[in-house]
Amino acid sequence: MRVGVQRPPAVPPPPAPRGTRAAFAGPHNRLVITSYDEAIRRLTVRPGLALAARPFLLLPLLRAGCLSHVLSVEAADQAWEGQFDAEFHSLEKLTRVRDNTVTSAGIDDLVRRLPGSDGGTWRGRELGLISYLALKPRWQSALEDLGARLVLPYSPPAVSVLSDKIAQREWFRSIGARTPLDTVVGDLDHLVLRRRFGHSYVVQTPRGSNGRGTHLVTGAEDLGRIAPTGPWLVSQYTEGVPVNIHGLVSADDAVSVLRASVQLTRTDGIGAPFGAYSGCDFEAPALLPPLALSRARDVVERIGRQLAGLGYRGLFGADFVLCGDQPLLLEANCRMQGSTWLLGELELAENALPSSLRHVLERYGLTTRADPGLDPAGGCQLVIRHTGAPARVLAAPTGGVHRLKDGLLHRCGDGFGLLECGTDDCVLLQLPSAGTVLHPGAPLARLVARYSLTTPDGSTLRPHGRQLVDALHAQFTLEPC
Repeated sequence: MRVGVQRPPAVPPPPAPRGTRAAFAGPHNRLVITSYDEAIRRLTVRPGLALAARPFLLLPLLRAGCLSHVLSVEAADQAWEGQFDAEFHSLEKLTRVRDNTVTSAGIDDLVRRLPGSDGGTWRGRELGLISYLALKPRWQSALEDLGARLVLPYSPPAVSVLSDKIAQREWFRSIGARTPLDTVVGDLDHLVLRRRFGHSYVVQTPRGSNGRGTHLVTGAEDLGRIAPTGPWLVSQYTEGVPVNIHGLVSADDAVSVLRASVQLTRTDGIGAPFGAYSGCDFEAPALLPPLALSRARDVVERIGRQLAGLGYRGLFGADFVLCGDQPLLLEANCRMQGSTWLLGELELAENALPSSLRHVLERYGLTTRADPGLDPAGGCQLVIRHTGAPARVLAAPTGGVHRLKDGLLHRCGDGFGLLECGTDDCVLLQLPSAGTVLHPGAPLARLVARYSLTTPDGSTLRPHGRQLVDALHAQFTLEPC
């Protein structure tokens, strides 16, 4: 039985020239989409071809039945193929390799290999392009060379504050947001930086996501691990709770502030280096200072208004570190984020219009409205990484719903996200298949649960979280290669 919804009949829009979005309503359109059913009706007018690092990031869109093809770097879990009404193509399935860097180069490699693997399944079809990653013109060209006729979404304005961490800091301060003490340097001199920032400081490249290009420096030897090409943003290391808050800018410039989550970027015992994205917890903000969260939401609204003035549309996220009642703003992510899919699961559970569907509609010029819940809600994801030398997977657990009993994980049935997860269960996602070679730092699995797996600040696994991680590792058999 397939998961998702049946595509309802719809009257197709007027034909549009290839490679344009003229067939979609622009910001002047008076229709405001507020319901899930109407969103699905609009999205299923034209099948979607989605590009993403990992397929589960698209789960709310897959549940809506509006994707016909998914192109990703990492492979979908075995149970997903045939369950959702979409074809899955991945670089991992072709190369049998999973590493710790999922970048646009992986999509480059995949689209180059598609002529020998896709069987011409989209030749001559008109598809709406949906990208979780920053859309590259070369991907469009490669897909059109395969015969697909693509309708493109709105492209965000090419301004530095949307992606450059150095430009963002000045921008944040200009709108009254507090940021860590920082400087921009062309040379990394440890003695100079230590005098200014103390024994610990953070060095970042201007661009990078998921922790790539972010380094914690506690001694001169740490600088030797950083690529010798600047400039760098150097910031004071500040102890506190890392928090992310989603926001959304509509086509009519309205700004929605969405749920907050604690970001898991420094959790011990899961194989993640400093700053690497390792999951999120939407329940943990219940234990954080309300005043700090309120102040952070005010900053998110200010960022949203500024983005609207720049012509930006769709989802964005703001990363903070909470120091008591004071939020310090670190950066803004002008895109869907690694936590957006889980936010969508919570929204679906509340019968609300998922933010990721709103993002796609807004990018195609359709205005949306929702009444987003802001209260903390039980939803947590945790990334477990391979920490050893390169190894080949001989045996791995099967994705789906699992329950911990007597220190062992027992599979209870199929499950794809939070909606199938009971209060005492967890769902395993992003599992490599037998024969896959894992590089150091590659994800072994993602644990999803309706309860917190770490302490409220995200730094330490709770006892039950530790038991789940240990039981997960016990189900893997790896051989060095």
